[in-house]
Amino acid sequence: MAASRAAVCVLGLGNMGSAMARRLRDSNFSLSIWNRSPAKAMALQAEVASAPVYVASAAAAAVAMSDPKAPVLCVLTDTASVISLLRSEGFGASLEGRTFINLASGSPDEGRDIAKVHAEVVGGGTGAAAEAPGGFVDGAYCGPPAKARQGAGQLFLSSDRARLVEEARAVLSTLGSVTFCGAVGAGRAMDYAVVDLFFVNLLSFLSNKAALEREGVDVKQLVVEMKKRLDTVPAVLEAYDARLSDRSEDSYNANTTVSLSTARSYWASRLPYHEARGIPTHLTQLFLDLIDEAAGGKDGPHSGADITRLQEVVRYGSPAQSSGGPAAKKSRR
Repeated sequence: MAASRAAVCVLGLGNMGSAMARRLRDSNFSLSIWNRSPAKAMALQAEVASAPVYVASAAAAAVAMSDPKAPVLCVLTDTASVISLLRSEGFGASLEGRTFINLASGSPDEGRDIAKVHAEVVGGGTGAAAEAPGGFVDGAYCGPPAKARQGAGQLFLSSDRARLVEEARAVLSTLGSVTFCGAVGAGRAMDYAVVDLFFVNLLSFLSNKAALEREGVDVKQLVVEMKKRLDTVPAVLEAYDARLSDRSEDSYNANTTVSLSTARSYWASRLPYHEARGIPTHLTQLFLDLIDEAAGGKDGPHSGADITRLQEVVRYGSPAQSSGGPAAKKSRR
C-alpha cells in the first residue's frame, strides 16, 4: 500500500483510460490504477512523471490505494465488463462511501442497468439519504482519446445526486468541459445528440467531396464558409424546437420556414449531376425518402408543410397517410 493515498483511481487502461490517466497524472494528480492485463499499468507507472502512480493487482485494491474522497473512474470497454467488475468478489464493498463514475460507452438503458447493479452491490440507491457519502455517476466522454489526453473533450454526466459531480469537478474538468445533465440516462442521450453532429457533418463532407474536387473548390475556403453556417445552427435548432410540440396539421402549415416540397426540390436537383458522373447518391436518396414519407409521397398531401413535419417519421415513426392510403414510394425525380 502506498504511504499516501492517490487523489484519483482509474480502472481500465484501454486507449481512452490510458489517455485519461496520463492527462490526470501530468496535471499532478496522483493515481491508483488497475487494468485486467497488468502490462499497460506497469508501462504507465514506468513513465517519468511528477505525480506518483500506484499499480494494483486487483480493482478493489486500486480503490483502497486511493483517498476515501477520491473519485473512482471506471473506463472499461462496455456495460457487460462494468457489471462483471461490480459483481466481482469484494469489489462492491470497496466502493462503500466512494463516488463511482462510470464512463463506459453504452445507451441510456445500459447506464440505468449499471446504476441498478451498483445499488445492489454497494447500496445507496435512490432511496438513500442524499447527504450520504459517495454514490453513482454515469457519464459519456465526447471525444477521442487524443482529446482526453489534451483535456479538450466534453463530459456529459448524470446522477440522482448532482453534488457528486460538483465534488469531482476539479478532477473531471482536467479531462474537458463538465456538464451535469440530470438523472441517469440523460448524459448518454446528450452524448448521442452531440456526437451525431460529427457523423452527420462528416457524411455530408464525404458525400460532397467528389463534386468539390471536380469543380475545383478550395477546401480551406469551404471550411471558412461552412463555419459561418454552422455558427447559426444552435439558434436555428432552438427556434425549430419551439415548433415541435404542436403536431397539428394547422401548425405544420402555418408560418412555414422551409416546405417539404422546397426541400425535396433542393435534394432532387443534384441527382442528374451525380448520376451523369457516377457519383453515389446514398445521402440524396436517404433525404428524398424521408421527405417523401413525411409528405405522403412525391407531391403528396403534406408537401406544403413545414420541414419540421419530418419529426413524424424520424421521431414518432408515424409516416404520413395520403387520402388514398399509405404513401407509396415513387420515382425520386
